[in-house]
Amino acid sequence: MLRRVAIVVASTVLVLVGSAAVLQAIDFRNPNERIAQAPDRPGKRGMGLMRDLNLSSDQMTRIQQIRSRYRDQLERDRTTARQAQQELRTLMAGNATDDQIRDKFRQVQALRTRTAEAQFNSMLEMRGVLTPEQRQKFAERMEKRRGEMREQGRDRMPGI
Repeated sequence: MLRRVAIVVASTVLVLVGSAAVLQAIDFRNPNERIAQAPDRPGKRGMGLMRDLNLSSDQMTRIQQIRSRYRDQLERDRTTARQAQQELRTLMAGNATDDQIRDKFRQVQALRTRTAEAQFNSMLEMRGVLTPEQRQKFAERMEKRRGEMREQGRDRMPGI
């Protein structure tokens, strides 16, 4: 039972981290603002994925609209999930019953699932704005980023 719970928790965390990385990969500032504030430098993200995908101004506008539509909901869900996770830690450290802890865990899982679904829906809508070539380039960039994240994780946890 504990192993199943650990697998579910690990899977949920991976989905959330991956989704967050994808959403953060897109730089939505005005192109002129990006150039002025973050010129390309070795080791820096610079203008980010927007330039790499060569989005049209219509595509950029549509993606910005999608992001703004989800922004408040995602922030609320993330905040609520963090609070519930903290409450779960407090219950685990205290004298709560197993049933109280299980209930809080289910609440945390539901909040994480809701957040992951909103992130996924946002990404799916953004995907609809991209051309097949842009989707391919985006997928390649995300795969590279996942590899970098895995490497960073290995660096933090030697021997795993």
